[in-house]
Amino acid sequence: MSKYKITNYFFENGAFLFAVRILKKTVNFFFNLLIFYRTDCDIDSSANLRGLKCIKIGRNFHAGKNLWLDAVTFYRGQCFNPKIIIGNNVGVQDFVHIGATNYVEIGDNVLFASKVYVSDHNHGIYYGEDQSSPIEPPFIRKLTANQEVIIGENVWVGDAVTILPGVHIGKGSIIGANSVVTRDISEFSIAVGVPARVIKKYDVAIGKWVSL
Repeated sequence: MSKYKITNYFFENGAFLFAVRILKKTVNFFFNLLIFYRTDCDIDSSANLRGLKCIKIGRNFHAGKNLWLDAVTFYRGQCFNPKIIIGNNVGVQDFVHIGATNYVEIGDNVLFASKVYVSDHNHGIYYGEDQSSPIEPPFIRKLTANQEVIIGENVWVGDAVTILPGVHIGKGSIIGANSVVTRDISEFSIAVGVPARVIKKYDVAIGKWVSL
């Protein structure tokens, strides 16, 4: 068999993709072993992880491509003591960004779709006495560090959702795709929109979601 036919056979029958997948899994395995000293996590090696000593990840965590966990301990003269706490059996898809200067907690069995953004802080202060000036470039404005984000267990967060500082999402809730969560969402709720609002609640007595 000629080199051309062998190469063509290799590509057409998916052997090349299979080999790439095996190589990728091997790289990811050693990445998780070297970074987290464990084998129960599956984090893609494309992950951007900052402030690992401030990040706690539970059992059986799965993350897709380009995960960004950012526990900010120092920024332009500011020092922080952040915590990012991720529970057990949490799965996040590609391009998820979670940032903290104070406290972000994600409960057990939470599922994130792709491109979800969660942050407990802002660039700049826009309330109270010591507010940031719009004349000041955003990247040199002070980071806030006085709020937290808590996402309860069994929460399902859809594609391209943004969860802003100070938000608590109750257990069992669902956040629809492309929503921006600016205030608390009670447990067993479905919330959608910009800003997100609750449109359904789960009635435990009848076992159904009820429109509001």
